[in-house]
Amino acid sequence: MKKRRPPEPPSDLPVGTKEGRLSAHANPALQRRSMRSVEKLMTAAEAVLGREGWAAFTINAVAAEAGISVGGIYRRFASKEQLLRAIKDQVLDRADADHKEIAATSKAKSLDDAIAHYVSRRIASLRSYSGIMRQIFEGQQRDLVMEERGRQSINVGIRVFRSVISPFRSEIGHPDPELAIDAAFYMIVGIVMRRVRSPISDLSFDHIDWSVLESEMTLAITLYLKATRPVKKSQARK
Repeated sequence: MKKRRPPEPPSDLPVGTKEGRLSAHANPALQRRSMRSVEKLMTAAEAVLGREGWAAFTINAVAAEAGISVGGIYRRFASKEQLLRAIKDQVLDRADADHKEIAATSKAKSLDDAIAHYVSRRIASLRSYSGIMRQIFEGQQRDLVMEERGRQSINVGIRVFRSVISPFRSEIGHPDPELAIDAAFYMIVGIVMRRVRSPISDLSFDHIDWSVLESEMTLAITLYLKATRPVKKSQARK
């Protein structure tokens, strides 16, 4: 009897559930011992995407990098797009873990310390995978599953930022400290993601390297949070 090929994994796996984590982007029939080859495959896929870019990111190129057959990849991933989803999920897992580490290692004694700690550690984290993130953003198509996964990662980030900054809310000059903390977080996200998502051909940030961005952003966020302003009804949280 002809051996049946295992079913292809679905392309709309729910992220945030057991089936939707990195291991489940692969075929559910994989045994634990096979995960080593999945990890090898993912490392190769990240290397190809980061080095060659989306245009040259092919299943054949990943197979050659990993030293496995093309069929071996298709037994785990239905398409190049699904493999890209798995790479993004892996990078977001790394980002979430880094965020939690920021909270765990904070020893801030003041608002200035807390801001400097958060921005410094966040920039260090982003620098380590900004190249692969740029390629992901350039190559991805509309993917509702990964958009939701991205929102989950942002929620991890804002919870961590609140936990680091909130103990020093008495130093915040805004009449609504919680609103100011959330606004500061989204300012940071807007700045760093603009830096990460800039195509290589975009020279807008060439004169501002990550170290300069870190120091200037730390100062800007510190001044924003510590600045006093009169209470206005229009500023009340809705």
